[in-house]
Amino acid sequence: MMNIKEKIFEFVLKRQPKRKVCIPSWEKVRTIAILYNHEDIPHIINQLDKQGKEVVVFTVPGSNETCWLTDRPKKDVRDLIAARHFDVLIDLTQEDSLTTLYMAMDIQADFKTGLYKREGIMDMAIETPPQETPDYLFEQILRYIQMIGG
Repeated sequence: MMNIKEKIFEFVLKRQPKRKVCIPSWEKVRTIAILYNHEDIPHIINQLDKQGKEVVVFTVPGSNETCWLTDRPKKDVRDLIAARHFDVLIDLTQEDSLTTLYMAMDIQADFKTGLYKREGIMDMAIETPPQETPDYLFEQILRYIQMIGG
């Protein structure tokens, strides 16, 4: 049984404009947005920097930066994350919260990938065992993007 927050999310998700999905060639990817709930991933950022990728990390906002009724980030946070367009969004969050789902939906990217959480947001969803780390998820995402994107 869905609660009111989940019903609102489904309503908003259904009204999102359809995106043209573009599977990127990893060599041509220049800008990457990473959605994460902690700031302890500098090794991942450094790895992407060494490959010539520009990386912007968006951390999940606290409850004081989300709407109490929907758990959606407040307008100033949404404006910040929607202000730029990225080649790829990599969602490394591992919890299934409405806030992270809204953020993944609002970030403008040609290709979106992360854990399988909710149909209609990610272009490529990865399933990993629950005990695995964000590093493992990141390695799997890179492996599959390089495999299918050329």
